[in-house]
This record gives sequence, structure tokens and C-alpha cells, in this order.
Amino acid sequence: MKLMLDPGHGGKDAGAVGNGLQEKDLNLDIAKRVAGKLAAYDVDIALTRNTDLELSLTKRCEIANKLQSDYFCSIHTNSGGGTGYESYVFTGAQEGTEKLRAVIHNVVAGYYKNAGFVDRGKKRANFAVLRDTDMPAILLENLFIDHKQDAGRLKDAAFRDALAGAISKGLVQALNLSLKRQPEKTPVKAAAAAQPFQASSFLSAKNPQAPDYVDIYVQMGKKYGIRWDAVFAQSCKETAFWRYGGDVKPEQNNFAGLSTFDGKPGATFATPAEGVEAQFQHWHVYYYGGNLPAGVKNLDPRRDAVLKTGWAGTLQYVEDLGGRWAPSKEYGASIVDNYLKPMLKISIDRWDPSGEIAKLKKDGLINGDHQPGDPVTWGELATVINRLRGK
Repeated sequence: MKLMLDPGHGGKDAGAVGNGLQEKDLNLDIAKRVAGKLAAYDVDIALTRNTDLELSLTKRCEIANKLQSDYFCSIHTNSGGGTGYESYVFTGAQEGTEKLRAVIHNVVAGYYKNAGFVDRGKKRANFAVLRDTDMPAILLENLFIDHKQDAGRLKDAAFRDALAGAISKGLVQALNLSLKRQPEKTPVKAAAAAQPFQASSFLSAKNPQAPDYVDIYVQMGKKYGIRWDAVFAQSCKETAFWRYGGDVKPEQNNFAGLSTFDGKPGATFATPAEGVEAQFQHWHVYYYGGNLPAGVKNLDPRRDAVLKTGWAGTLQYVEDLGGRWAPSKEYGASIVDNYLKPMLKISIDRWDPSGEIAKLKKDGLINGDHQPGDPVTWGELATVINRLRGK
């Protein structure tokens, strides 16, 4: 659906003038407000002018026709000694155009009635923008600029905004517009979607030498009520898959860049477990607020900073971290799109030689670094079997 909004007049053509107002300014202001309110709907919106620009009537029609708009709505302010609201369609308008006009007119007229203004009716005229457009078209005349009471209300930005809301509502109903489908966000107070195996495989594929702390993330997720896979994904981002390369060094056990800013290396933690727990605590203050779980010692050096911002306990989704944890508005979305989602794409059922080798090494059944293609000797096989037998 393509909608063309046409703010009447502009530039040297001020339109009607009265009571310290110029029609061209009112028309543009109302049209922009309508466009803003319709931005949430599944409709492509264009304006014949976005600034104080003079356009001929022919040019306005050409713009709409070239874009193959589905509907044309021209916004004006009346003059001539009257009061109230009226709408127009072309004198030779088809039944479909009239039906659309009736819906819009009635919604807007209802707003004006509640505001104390009269409905001057549904009218027809041989206006160029109604005649020479290739799509159904309507022209709205919003009050009289030369009437003191009308002009007084038109000077009120809140009144114009509510009027734009009524026009938008009428367009939504007439054109049967639907709200845009909002992108799904990633809740934090939820069970993890990833399996530990997926996280280990995701990391080892990027950095075979990376330490495997996945179990720590899983434990902390349970302890703090935060999905561990999102926190692990953040660590993959912050540490470049445990390759580092920035201000933070591996021995700091700081897997989320805590207190790292202005060239400072950031916080250092005694053990990997403490580093991961401090990271979870920093998430916790954003999503749960000021109170840690009972009996838990604070390890987060940036906890008080979050409490002072007013963000504590206000976040719901991973994407909400943007502009909070880091300056970039896309920070949280990057964690999801570039790390969490690729992790979840790793098939749980597929054969993953690297992951299986990593499990054996972790459980102490093999030593050293082995690649999936390395040959296995009878001695190595016997050693693994005997370790399984506990002998």
C-alpha cells in the first residue's frame, strides 16, 4: 500500500492567511504528524513536499502518479468566513472513492464534534489534485484560518497532533492498514535456547585453543535467573572468541570488558568463575534491579554506576543492552544476530568430531591436542578404554 500525503500550498504560495497563521505551515505540520503516526503501519508513505516548497498542482499529481500511489490525501486549511470541517472528492468520483472518503470523513468529523466544531459535510469539487490523480483521492479542509475560534485551536500544537491522530485513524480504517510486524526480541529472564554442546562447538570452531567455561555459564544462569547462552554469546563478542587483542588480557578473567573504558584495562578477577559471575551480576542489575540473590557477594565493579543511571531493573531483552552496556545502540542486537543466532544454528544431532574430542579431553579420557583427522594407535585406544574401565 502506497499513501501520498499532500500538504497544500508552500513556498511563495502561503495559501490562506489569518490570525497570525499561514495555511502552508499548518498543512505541512499536520501532514508530517500524520506521517509520523502512520509509521507504525505497513504502508509506504510519501509527501509531495517535506519543506516549505512551492509546487504546482500539476506537479503534485505527477509525483503521486509516478510513484503509483494507491491513495492520495491532500491536507488544507479553509478560509472565507465560515467555521468547521469539510472534505472533498472529485465531482466524478467512483463509488469506491466515495466509500473511502466516508470512512475518513466520519472519523475526523467525530474528533471535531468532540472539540466543539461543526461538520460542514461531504462535498464534491473539480479540484485538480482530485481530478488529475490516477488513484482515489480526498481533500480535507481543517477549520477556518480567518475565524478566531478556529485559528485559536489551530495554533495549539496539541490540538493539531490530536487532529493528525484522527486523520491517521481514518486512513487506517479506510485503507485497512495493519501494524508492521515488530521484530522478535530475545528475552533475558528465560530458559536458554542453546545446549551446552552447541556453545562449546561454536567457540571451538572459531578458536580451537579457547578454554571451555560453558559449564560455569550454565551454573550462573541458574543462579541468577538469566539465560546463560546470551551471556556466553556476549563473552564471545567481547573477547573475540577468547583471542582478546584489545585492552583486556586473558589473565584478567574479565570476559565482558567490565570497567574497560578510556584506555583502561578494566577489572581483574581471581578466577574464571569469579569473572563469569561478575558478568552475570552486571546483567542482573540491569534486568532485576538493586538486590542480588540472598547471601551473594557483589563482584561487579560497575554495579553502582548502573544503579545511578536509573536503568536498574528496567531492561527485558538482550537487545535492550544497546546504549546501556555499551554506547552503540546496536550492541545488544549484535550479540543476538552475530553470536547467539549462529550458535543456535549448530545442529544438536549432527556429528561434531571437534566437539566430541573436546569432551574427552575435558573428562580426562585423553590428553593433548588432537584433530579429527589424526590417526589413532592401538596404544591410544587401549588407554582410553582402560580409563573408561577405571583401571
